[in-house]
Amino acid sequence: MLNLLKKLFAKQEIQEEKIGLDSLNGWLDAKAKPMLDDLSIKINEAIEKINNEKSKANENMDILKNAQLQNPKIPERVKTIMQGNREGFIKRVSLFFNSIDLKYNNYIELAEKCGNIRNEINELGKGTAKNYQVLNEFFAREAEKVAANIKSIEKCLKELANAIGSSKLSDIDEIKSGIINLKNKIKLKESYSMQLESSNKNLQSGKNKKNDIETGINEIKSSSDYKNYEKLSEEKEKAEIKIKEIENALFHDFSVLERAMKKYAKISLENENFILEYLDNPLIALMKDAELKISLILDNLKNSIGRNELGLEEKKKDKSIGKINEMDSVYLTKIRDDFINEGKRLNELTAEIESNNSRKNTDSLNIELMGIDRNIENISNEITNLNNELGKINIERLRENLQKEINDAINAKITLL
Repeated sequence: MLNLLKKLFAKQEIQEEKIGLDSLNGWLDAKAKPMLDDLSIKINEAIEKINNEKSKANENMDILKNAQLQNPKIPERVKTIMQGNREGFIKRVSLFFNSIDLKYNNYIELAEKCGNIRNEINELGKGTAKNYQVLNEFFAREAEKVAANIKSIEKCLKELANAIGSSKLSDIDEIKSGIINLKNKIKLKESYSMQLESSNKNLQSGKNKKNDIETGINEIKSSSDYKNYEKLSEEKEKAEIKIKEIENALFHDFSVLERAMKKYAKISLENENFILEYLDNPLIALMKDAELKISLILDNLKNSIGRNELGLEEKKKDKSIGKINEMDSVYLTKIRDDFINEGKRLNELTAEIESNNSRKNTDSLNIELMGIDRNIENISNEITNLNNELGKINIERLRENLQKEINDAINAKITLL
């Protein structure tokens, strides 16, 4: 007998249910239907009570409107005050009752309306407090009946809002939002995974192309044609260095004579511009000076320095004359010929290098390699970003949280598949 009683009063164990995500909404609606039906009954009962109170309130306001003074002999001024407050009270209360609208599209909207109407009742009480106080002096019973109607409506609204709040329908709405979120996250994760798979394939393809190009470059570099290109490049570099040395040497020579030549240019008016061209860029001036007119000018400069016509210091005079003696026509001719010859050689080497097929092929492959390297870098960054985004999506945690929310809301025990 004792065991039978224990079985009768023992808490019934909730059976576990396994439900697919696609079937969850339908299952949830079925589980929530009794709750919705029960709530609908409570809502209809509450709205019916409110409508009944509105009808009673309208009847009571008609009674208040038509009520006669028990003492009709009060002063007219007092009657006027009474009537003004009665009309003001009835008008404000009537407007409030006419504004009550409990039509709704969903329960959340209805709960919000209940809260708003209760706030309006609070404002109505403040707005009619003076009217009500005056009416209590003349029609206390009639005014109290209207006030009781309002209080009864307020109580119904509170009970209705509490019924909606305790029904856990808001929890079910959140659960449905959670279902949508979980489905979206699953789709997003699948999309990221597909993109990641594609990006990894593209990355491997890029690396394979890079290896092929690097192999091709190495094969070209081992050819005799490329060896010849490297030799030509070395010779070109030497020619460029030689040209720069010639240019620097000539600039140095004329920089030693700069002060003396500037002074001489001022007294040699017919040659002033010619001298200044040499001081500005001696190499260009020398290339233009086919007859080596500068040699004669340098000789005249030396004589002018010797006659002390330029007012140079003794040390500067000696240094300038020594440099002029070095820069005879043979020296200048050699400078010019060397520059011309090295320039021709440089042009020939440049032309040979540009026509070298190995160079063209390696340049082309290197350009392609740079593009592949950029593409590999972009894909690698994309893979990193995709992995980061995938790391943010924890489907199992979302699934577990949703299961818990459902179990808590409707006292169930489900496992999402």
